[in-house]
Amino acid sequence: MRRYLVFGRTEYAEPLKEQGVLSVESEQLARHQAVEEFGERWVELVLIPEAEIHWVVRAEGRDGA
Repeated sequence: MRRYLVFGRTEYAEPLKEQGVLSVESEQLARHQAVEEFGERWVELVLIPEAEIHWVVRAEGRDGA
């Protein structure tokens, strides 16, 4: 299973905001599941593979820390 952080915004003037996390088998499934769970109202909906995140600073006790 791969985990993806989901970020989205409904207007370009807004910052991207975290919408949730998906756990799926593949990137293609992640794309489909993101639209299913979070809808189609976005001007941008972004998937970030959790394995690709390189934390510089992170509080102790957070999931995956």
